Amino acid sequence: MEFGVSYPASFEAVEQAVLAEELGFDTIGFYDSPALEPDVWITVTQAVQATRRIRVGTEVLIPHLRHPMVQAAAIATVERLAPGRLYVGVGTGFTGRMAMGQRPLAWGYVREFLGQIRGLLAGEAVQIDGRVAQMRHPPGFAPERPIRVPLIVAANGPKGVEVARDLSDGLIYGGDLSKIPTGFDTLWMPAGAIVLDDGDSRASFEVQDTARIMFSLRYHLAYEGFSNPPVLVQQLPYGDDWLASLQAVPADLRHLAVHDQHTVGVNDHDREFIDRHPDALAEFVDQVVITPKQLGENIERLAGLGMTHANGPALAGRHWEWATRTFAKACGL
Repeated sequence: MEFGVSYPASFEAVEQAVLAEELGFDTIGFYDSPALEPDVWITVTQAVQATRRIRVGTEVLIPHLRHPMVQAAAIATVERLAPGRLYVGVGTGFTGRMAMGQRPLAWGYVREFLGQIRGLLAGEAVQIDGRVAQMRHPPGFAPERPIRVPLIVAANGPKGVEVARDLSDGLIYGGDLSKIPTGFDTLWMPAGAIVLDDGDSRASFEVQDTARIMFSLRYHLAYEGFSNPPVLVQQLPYGDDWLASLQAVPADLRHLAVHDQHTVGVNDHDREFIDRHPDALAEFVDQVVITPKQLGENIERLAGLGMTHANGPALAGRHWEWATRTFAKACGL
């Protein structure tokens, strides 16, 4: 079993990567949300240069944000700096696109992108925007082709899983546990939400502050759902109130209000909502906070279902160091 952590790209990425390596994690990944965070490729580059062993990657790269040749050149550059330590997670985009008012990419687009990237890294000539493109970097400007870097697809539904089977080296899965895809040699999954450390309680500042970020994310996911978002939000505690307060924001700006501080903090809209309904937050905390023993049981159960890589806290905000240390300790690292 491998263990990893993933966080938003930030100016603390070097510290996060150094700590994750010291604690014994196998991987650390960073989000690709340029409307909210620093550039993911600069972040990954800084992290690999500050470490010696841990594998560093994107979790996950959003294809449309950069031309395929630009993505391939970035991959080649990092691979040259840290041979064998880069992995590239790829997805359709949640906040990476929605924070700019766009919907997630179609899986056909992602399939084409992965084919182009694989071809470019192999040194092949590929079609991009109706023209032939090829990595023509001379010696000293990129590693010799073929450049072999693991490509891992993040998908929860059948279309994405099919793309992962056809064109990737593994799957990042966070969907229905009763429908976990089989047949993947590399299967990444989240292993737990908030893990208590010795002396921690559900009422501690770190737990409560982290829970508020995760609690808000539930409403963001429901609001930006793929079908009939108002109904999905209304199914959550006090969902009608969350929606009603959002109506005060002009329609063309609501995506900015929803994704403000997404995954790193709690925006004004969500903070006021939580303050009105502390009982909903308390119930959520009871659902997501687990003990080290429960985390171990989760990992054992998911390993039996095919998980090969357990991913840890991703939404700890300013408490990322506490969350990283706590997760590592609970995993026995």
